[in-house]
Amino acid sequence: MPDPPTLPSPPVRRRLLGVLFAGSALTRTGLIAALTVAALAAEDMLGSATLGGLPAATATIGIAAGTPPISWLMARSGRRIGLGVGLAVSAGGGGLAALAVNAGSFPIFVAGMFLFGMGIAAERLSRYAAADITPLRRQAFAISLVVWAGTIGSVLGPVLLAPAEGFAESLGIEGLAGPLVMAALFAAVAAVVVLRWLRPDPLSFAPVHDPAAPSRAGPRLAGNNARVALAALIVGQVVMVMIMTMTPVHIRRAGEELGIVGLVIAAHTLGMFAFSPLTGFLSDRFGRVKVIVIGQIMLLVSAVLASFAAGDERVLLVASLFLLGLGWNFGFVAASALLTEGAPASSRVPLQGLADSIVWTSAAIASLSSGALLELGSYSLLALLGASLVVIPFAVLARYRPGIAATGS
Repeated sequence: MPDPPTLPSPPVRRRLLGVLFAGSALTRTGLIAALTVAALAAEDMLGSATLGGLPAATATIGIAAGTPPISWLMARSGRRIGLGVGLAVSAGGGGLAALAVNAGSFPIFVAGMFLFGMGIAAERLSRYAAADITPLRRQAFAISLVVWAGTIGSVLGPVLLAPAEGFAESLGIEGLAGPLVMAALFAAVAAVVVLRWLRPDPLSFAPVHDPAAPSRAGPRLAGNNARVALAALIVGQVVMVMIMTMTPVHIRRAGEELGIVGLVIAAHTLGMFAFSPLTGFLSDRFGRVKVIVIGQIMLLVSAVLASFAAGDERVLLVASLFLLGLGWNFGFVAASALLTEGAPASSRVPLQGLADSIVWTSAAIASLSSGALLELGSYSLLALLGASLVVIPFAVLARYRPGIAATGS
């Protein structure tokens, strides 16, 4: 059956995907840098890692809090306006966080990270804009291309940590404020790129997918898709956040330099993003559920490996954090594609916003508790707890898989 004629032409689709890719690449570069130094800055200000996960948790709470209003704005005014406004808010939050680090004000730092996260919610929702303009059979691949933009962030974000820190110190300000300034600037540039060039608006093409929906997926099917997808998205995000957030503290406590922290986080974020096109291809070719299962297995193995890694065991940390990122990627791309199959355009954006809000709220709880778990127990305990959570998606899948359509099976 030919693609609906009202989808954008291939040249227009490629241009829109390019704009989404650029906006995501800029934002994620700054995000990786900001999250990497957040726990370190908190520990420096407070003298303890007990609340070290609070800034990252607050940013994640910001994502959860920002997702409903931004998704509402997207549904009302289009993806372009929603994404542009969100990125502008993120730029302001990053700037406030940098000022707070320089002033040594932890409460203002937390407030800045909250605003920073609220804007990041828009970038997270941009992956669905790629699906709006793409035929159903290739939507997972389109989503993966936007996620793939994070590869740039995974390389540049950690690599730019030391230069940004050095530049800040050369200006006489706190070194850890440098990466936050960089994050704010990158978000501002991304906002300009999106507002200027994301035309026509991707959401205008979303109803094209409706004619096939009634015959492929009724309300029950859409619900089953959402349940399985949500379980995979939540657990993948929680396990990844718990382990990743405290890894920099674990490494620095072993006496390693910030550059080693950057190396390990670079490997992790490379796993998160670099293989996204492959993940999207596999999801479209073999089904979303199969790719989700592979991703959960990767998460399990990575968490177990991390539980055996001392802070100065660079090879084991690099391997476990890379696999952690790759497992997250498999689940994130495939579950995002599965989430809204069968949902009509009128409810698609609200469903996406609701799902993302639940995911980021869960991740915020994980991030907030990770510092306390590290202080009360150990990094190994943190990793093993993450490993135990992987049973949840398998239980949900066993219950609801019979109701999932062929594209997701």
